[in-house]
Amino acid sequence: MISAIELRRKRAALVTENRAILDKSEKEARELTAEEQQEWDRRDNDVEAMSADIDRVEKQEKRDADIAGSDGPLAGGRQQADAEPNTDRATPTVDEAFRSWMVHGPAGLTPEMRSAMASRQADLTPEMRAQSVGLDTGGGYLVPDGFVANIETALADYSGVRKTRATILRTASGADIHMPMVNDTSNSGELLGENVAATEEDITVGAKTLRSYMFSSKMVKVSLQFLRDVGVSGIEAFLAAQLGERIGRALGAYYLTGTGANQPEGLATAATSGVTSAAATALTYDEIVDLEHSIDPAYRKNAEFLLADGALKVLKKLKDGEGRPMWVPGMATREPNSILGYPYAIDTNLATPAASTKSVFFGDFSKFILRDVGGPQMLRLTERYAEYLQVAFLLFSAHDSALLDAGTYPIKYITQHA
Repeated sequence: MISAIELRRKRAALVTENRAILDKSEKEARELTAEEQQEWDRRDNDVEAMSADIDRVEKQEKRDADIAGSDGPLAGGRQQADAEPNTDRATPTVDEAFRSWMVHGPAGLTPEMRSAMASRQADLTPEMRAQSVGLDTGGGYLVPDGFVANIETALADYSGVRKTRATILRTASGADIHMPMVNDTSNSGELLGENVAATEEDITVGAKTLRSYMFSSKMVKVSLQFLRDVGVSGIEAFLAAQLGERIGRALGAYYLTGTGANQPEGLATAATSGVTSAAATALTYDEIVDLEHSIDPAYRKNAEFLLADGALKVLKKLKDGEGRPMWVPGMATREPNSILGYPYAIDTNLATPAASTKSVFFGDFSKFILRDVGGPQMLRLTERYAEYLQVAFLLFSAHDSALLDAGTYPIKYITQHA
């Protein structure tokens, strides 16, 4: 397997070749020819594909290193001599119980499996702990952790916001959470003269409320023949992809454009315009720098960009007066690509720069709170499509989002000219 650092070198070579094309057109004071544009686009697509390969290779290298340094079973199937074998196979795991329920329904659960699932339900929902014995779930079960991890991967694929440093707040219940906010930046102390009493200046405290909004994957129908042929391991991966993608697409849109009234508050709704571009469909180096400096230095320490893939393509062609490119590929292992030295994330829900759109966001995304309530809960509908020899699966998941802005605007965006 080719190493990540070698892939990074190859990607850097492609970026250098594309930079030469831009430099040549600029030196000759002309636009790119159709052939040059085609060649630039081809290399840029290769750069993006290679970036994805680099991420996969680096993740695998890290996993290999973790396994090699672990105290448990070692790579290659070798077991440590002092490790004790697992002889307790009589007690089913939550994963085993959940998979059996997915394929066979409630009738496929042994009493031990029902107990395992009920215990998980009680653990994740504290107010139900006293009722864990003989718990009736109404046909639905909370999804095990391993399955949730698959769903979270799908969420990230469809929401660039979740790839930023946004704060993910996980709560067991859906009760309202009040997040306090204080802005005392306009107040300062005072110089006192002799025998002069100190004045007073109260601190104003505000709050933003995080709620719990329920999202549904809509139903996915699966034939009984498919369940039997694929087996328990295959159906888990299949449903994780299908249901996770659906909720991920819905959430990704609300994370950006949600109004905050009976739905999550979106980033584009809560953030503030920092710069208005001179052109409707273009961006300049100076405008990106202006956006950077529209954010208070206190927030720039942990700042990053969020933008559409089309906007990234525009920024890749920009450079400063000294010929230095705005977009720089990471060279060291696990070093991210950057814009003006800041990391960035791509969100497919954002539009390519067009008239009146909000094209590029910048700031401290840790102030954007993404709330995940409890665990996703799945229903298995057995009778509804029985005449078609099908069962349906339906996933429910509760979420909210809000920007904690006490008044000094931690995240701003560029508004494209109308």
